[in-house]
Amino acid sequence: MSDELRRRIMEAKERKFRLYKAERRQGELQKAIREQDKLIIRLEVELESEQLDVDNLTRLSLANLFHTILRTKEEQLELERQQALAAALKLQEARQALSAMEKELIGIGNDLADYGRAEQEYDALMAEKVQALRTAPYSSGQLLRMEENIADQSVHVMEIGEALSAGRSVLAALEDASACLDKAENWGKWDMWGGGGMISTHIKHGHVDDAKQYISNANRLMQRFHSELADLNRSVDIHIDISGLLKLADYWFDGLIVDWVVQGRIQNAHDQVLEALHQIRSVTRQLQAEHAAAESSLTAMKAKCTAWIEQSSLDE
Repeated sequence: MSDELRRRIMEAKERKFRLYKAERRQGELQKAIREQDKLIIRLEVELESEQLDVDNLTRLSLANLFHTILRTKEEQLELERQQALAAALKLQEARQALSAMEKELIGIGNDLADYGRAEQEYDALMAEKVQALRTAPYSSGQLLRMEENIADQSVHVMEIGEALSAGRSVLAALEDASACLDKAENWGKWDMWGGGGMISTHIKHGHVDDAKQYISNANRLMQRFHSELADLNRSVDIHIDISGLLKLADYWFDGLIVDWVVQGRIQNAHDQVLEALHQIRSVTRQLQAEHAAAESSLTAMKAKCTAWIEQSSLDE
């Protein structure tokens, strides 16, 4: 019973491998056939153009008479015929290659039909084997430990992934805020250089207002990020506030001193955002590396467990 089930599993595994291989080759062939079709169209146009050059030289015309007088027509005609022949040969080769690809694709289709249920067969046999292993005295404990380790690692991967996603959301909001504050700074400099006025002040504060909204969103998203990091026993302490930027003073008391004060506050807010970006990027880079490593470890654990199930004996 044990050896027979193991043999059926390995056969199903080989059929599943052949199914995956056929599916991959089918995709490659379909892409190659599309490209070959495009090539054939280009070569048909090229051949038509070359044939037209030959036809033009064989017609009686003033240009042909000129070529005949100078004894160059036959030489030119031979050259055009050689070019047309070369184009025809390329087209023939392309069509032959396309035909070979289409024949192989038909064969791949037959393979897919033969191995179509290979994955379901393999999964069913593995489920039967797992069920049998659960009742065996020695193997049941070993299988349980591997499954528990896989479950724990899966949760760990999920928790890192959630923290990484939360961190990326904060980054996106802060990057938008930084872009708005950068524009506000540029308009503020224009104000201080005397090129501003009510219009530039309005535009500047429009960018500041946009930045406030992005920062407010970032602070809200930061709460989720804190929560996700807490699940990993980590923390990051960042909060940005740009509420007091003297908006009314900038409008009603426009002048170099007020412009300078507002500009300083915009720069200070931008510095806060840039510092926060630096910290969040550092944390997310670390999370990304840890997530990749955790996923790799999980894949290895699953592969090890699968191999153990395939090879284990029910007689132990």
